[in-house]
Amino acid sequence: MPLDLTLTPLYRLNGREQASLPGLMAITPPRKVARGRERDRLIVYLQMMGNASVSSGEHIQLASRAASAFYETPATLTAALRAAAAAINKPLLERNMSTSGRGQYVVGLLTLAALRGNQLTLLLSGPMHVWIWSTGSARQVFDPLSGKGLGLSQTPPHYFFQAALQASDRLLFCSGMPRAWESTLRDAAPASLEATRRRLLTTTEEDLNAVLLQVSEGRGALTFLRPEAGRRPPLASPPEAGRASTPPGAEHTLEPAPRPAPAATPAQASPALMPAAHLVQPSAYAIPPRPSSEGLPPSAGEEGPPPAEREAAGESPVSPPGHSIAKTLIGAIQAWRRRVARVDAWVQNFLPRLLPAGEEAPPALSASLMTFMAVLIPLIVVTIASVVYFRYGRSVQYEEYLLQAQQARAQAVSLSEPAARREAWQRALFYLDKAEAYNETSETRALRREAQAELDALQGILRLSFRPALSRGLGIEIGRMAAGENDLYVLDAERGEVLHLALTGGGFELDSAFHCSPGAYGGYTVGPLVDILILPAANTLSATLLGIDGNGVLLYCAAGEIAQAVPLPPPDTNWGRVKAFTLDGGNLYVLDAPARAVWVYAGKDGAFVDRPYFFFGGQIPELEDAIGLAVRNEDLFILHADGHLSFCSYSRLESVPTRCVDPAPLHNHLPAYQETDLFAGAHFTQVMFSPLPETTLLLLDADNQGVFRFTPRSLEFQNQWRPPAARANPLPPGPVSTMTVSPNHVLYFAVGGRIYFATDLP
Repeated sequence: MPLDLTLTPLYRLNGREQASLPGLMAITPPRKVARGRERDRLIVYLQMMGNASVSSGEHIQLASRAASAFYETPATLTAALRAAAAAINKPLLERNMSTSGRGQYVVGLLTLAALRGNQLTLLLSGPMHVWIWSTGSARQVFDPLSGKGLGLSQTPPHYFFQAALQASDRLLFCSGMPRAWESTLRDAAPASLEATRRRLLTTTEEDLNAVLLQVSEGRGALTFLRPEAGRRPPLASPPEAGRASTPPGAEHTLEPAPRPAPAATPAQASPALMPAAHLVQPSAYAIPPRPSSEGLPPSAGEEGPPPAEREAAGESPVSPPGHSIAKTLIGAIQAWRRRVARVDAWVQNFLPRLLPAGEEAPPALSASLMTFMAVLIPLIVVTIASVVYFRYGRSVQYEEYLLQAQQARAQAVSLSEPAARREAWQRALFYLDKAEAYNETSETRALRREAQAELDALQGILRLSFRPALSRGLGIEIGRMAAGENDLYVLDAERGEVLHLALTGGGFELDSAFHCSPGAYGGYTVGPLVDILILPAANTLSATLLGIDGNGVLLYCAAGEIAQAVPLPPPDTNWGRVKAFTLDGGNLYVLDAPARAVWVYAGKDGAFVDRPYFFFGGQIPELEDAIGLAVRNEDLFILHADGHLSFCSYSRLESVPTRCVDPAPLHNHLPAYQETDLFAGAHFTQVMFSPLPETTLLLLDADNQGVFRFTPRSLEFQNQWRPPAARANPLPPGPVSTMTVSPNHVLYFAVGGRIYFATDLP
């Protein structure tokens, strides 16, 4: 059932209450909106901080941009809120860049509230606070991940929060909070909107900038309760004195949110979107200057100022960090040292007076003893301070970050939207990392396991258990690998030779009887091999492994046998430089990138003696930067150095030529990602198909030590294979140089010259 919202500004400037609040806008859905926005009501609360003035027209323009972007963005609610924040961030950033030479800047502090039914979704950017009073509880919404505000970076920082509202709930939006409000804000006793408003106004005489909201049953109306302009704040009555209540009608006018077409709609805003917006017209005023940008709150991932400073600034106090305890103790120790020095000086002057006249004064301390004490005393002070900090200060820091991780976990559990849940679980891991920098306990480990498991499920990540294939590295740079059920072949990228690892009862062992390297074989010269693959068991040369050099010469290798070299029949254009090759249906596909060609050799029991044919028709993709290929049922996938794919499907019909898609788009339909581009952060360096009977296309994300799985042709993302996260990862840091999968579904990774394998593939 829709809920009604009544809004009233708490805006006091230079000691006088103002009738309208700059940057406040409430909007009901216009007639024409993007899909998914039909039932969303939006409240925009924008506050400007900085040392440059902002006119009332600019407030209206920026708020209008946010509203337009929100209602023009389809898909999820969080995506529309992010677009609204970005619509404000971009012009502010451009303005700050243009005025940076004069030392002027403006920072936007933003609260966006979207209400769908009784579900409230908040986006906070900058040090914005939201208080929610519900039945018997008062809750503060604030997180450092909301950053410093808008206009400071290309990517606007933000923090999401969701809550279910009910009739009689009250809300407060504000940035800096007066200290006098603390007891009022934490009082969850039921009260009317007018009573809450009067109490907040009378408890302080400071200038204010906030919005108070009341939730009630209704049909989804937005109503503004406007105060009279120019009134000075009434003096607060003593606690024991009675308060004379003023009739609401004498101070405020109750005004439903109309739908007029705004007179100052910016050019960037769609006119069709704005008639449903109710604008609270701001007064022109100069923004109070801020001393410097150093006073801005921290962005995501940064630690904020000490709690004492935050409390002095009007923010809610939090547990004091441990280093404040150490500072206090160090100060006490230094005061004690000063007192001891004064006592010592007094004793030095007083003792000679106690001795009989003519008797010699006690000897002064030697220079060496004084030097020793000058060194010893600071060491003692530092040692005591360090012990106190590591004993108590680290514990306080640990408790503070653990509490924040638990709060993020509670929020993630309460959310229903996958993207918002993903962000909440990521925050939980962020704070766990900080907590475990001070102490790792069974509590943090349990919470980490839960958070990582939930996050993996949302992101489609399957964690695999990797083990080392050998107890030591091979001492080579591994360029390619090929695997059989009990054999692993490793190509030395520098020398171009192949090593054979045989699986025995005790694990993998290096086969010294296997020789497969460049050289002269029966009148043919084989250069350094560039790629290798496993041959089918039935082949005319009884080989287990096939390699190829850059000039198209094949090398057939088998354990205990002398390798045999057979040059491929050269194509009509001759060879440029072979980069890779693969087998499909008995045919050999050879990638010659410099020549922009893929040549196909018909196979006869592992031998390729006939001249090749050109795979492409009239459409040939750019291949100069191609680094790998994979073929299945004559569908060709080519991987390029920048990580994008080309897809070509071979046609044997003259009337239907072979067609290519370059680049081939990758699709991700997991709801947890929404507008986030999962593939933008990946570094794809190898492409291959999983062993039959599966037909999954695999892409190696080298930098992130992961394998992406896609359905062929449609290229829809299925999931990822990755090792365990964080410190549970047995792989050394660094990229995966190559991968392979055996016919019995064992995944092999090469990292830093060492080989690891996982047998628990799904």
